[in-house]
Amino acid sequence: MRLTPLDQDVNAGRKYLNERSLQIGHVLPLNAEIFNEYFPERSSFLLYSVRAVDALFSFRSGREKWTPRADFVIVTDSLAGLKEAVGRVEDMAVAQEKLVLRTRIFGYDRKRLQALRALDYKIGASVRGAVSLDGKRFDLHYIYKELDGRYRFSIRRSYAKPGLYPILEVDKAKNQRLKLRGYRKEDRPFLNKAASHLNVIRGIASGVLEGSVPWSPGTYEEWFDKHRVFPIVCEDESTGEPVGMLDLSRVDPDVMQHVMILGMYVRAEYQGLGVGTLLMDAMKTLAKRLNLSGVMLTVFEGNVPAEKLYAKAGFVECGKLPGMLQEGYINETYMILQLD
Repeated sequence: MRLTPLDQDVNAGRKYLNERSLQIGHVLPLNAEIFNEYFPERSSFLLYSVRAVDALFSFRSGREKWTPRADFVIVTDSLAGLKEAVGRVEDMAVAQEKLVLRTRIFGYDRKRLQALRALDYKIGASVRGAVSLDGKRFDLHYIYKELDGRYRFSIRRSYAKPGLYPILEVDKAKNQRLKLRGYRKEDRPFLNKAASHLNVIRGIASGVLEGSVPWSPGTYEEWFDKHRVFPIVCEDESTGEPVGMLDLSRVDPDVMQHVMILGMYVRAEYQGLGVGTLLMDAMKTLAKRLNLSGVMLTVFEGNVPAEKLYAKAGFVECGKLPGMLQEGYINETYMILQLD
C-alpha cells in the first residue's frame, strides 16, 4: 500500500470519510472545520491500494506531561487497510519513543473492536450507554496498547505513588461567603491564575506543566460563545473573586450528544471548604436542563479528595488507562454519572 500525506489530496480524504462518517461517530456529512478537527493535514495520512483510498488515519502526539502517549483515529472498511494503518501508526509512535497508544471505538462498531483486540489492543475503559444510534444505546470503549516490547533498550516505567510533586502548604480562606453564578469573561484572569497553582494543576487531567493553563488565549471564550462549554462559577462574595469553576463540555460526535464531559478545579486556598460540593450539586441541575443522560470525567488514580467527591456525587468507575505522566506515571480513571 502507498502512504500519502493528507495535504496532497484533502478532497479525496473528505470524500472517503463522508461515506464512512459513522466510524468517527457522525451521522451527517462533515464540513471542513469538523473534518480538520479529526484529521489535521499535518498529522493525517491516506493509504492507497492501487489507485483507491483504502484507509485514512491521524496520529497525534501528547503534549507536555502527556508526551509518552499518542492518540490515533483510523477510518477504513478493510481489515488489510486497518492492519496496515495500525502498523504505520505504531511505527510513528516508536520513532518518537511513545509508550502508550490510545483510540476510542463505538460499541456499534464491533468488527473494528474485534480487529483491534486481535492486534493486541486492550479495553481500558468502557463507558456504558454513552453512544446513541438508531434509537439504541451502545457503550463507548477506550482502548490502548503499551509499546514497551517494541524497544530493544530498557525503559524504566514504574507507576508512581502520589508525592512526586508534594502539595504546597497554603493558608485556607477565612470568613468566606460562597455563592454560585454564571461565567463572565472577566473571570478568566482569576481562573487562569488559580489553575496554574501547583496544588491545582497537578489534579487537572490536561497534561500541562506547572505555571501554564490547559487552554490557549481566547480558546475558552470561543468554546463559550459557540455553546461547546457550559460553566458554573463559585464566587467568594467577601472578595468578589471566583474561587472555583465547573464546566460541562460537549463531546464532538453526533452519536454522543446526550453525554458531556465534566471539568472542575478549585482555588488552592478554598480546597476542602465545600466549594466542590456546591459545584457538583449545581452540575446535576444543569445536566438535567441540558437533557443529558450521563456525565463523564477522568481523574488521576490516587487523587483521593477528588475520587471521594465524585463517588459521593454518584459517579462510578468504568475503567483505567495507563500512561498519564503527572506524578510520574499514574493511571487515569474514567468515571460516569448516569442520569436516566
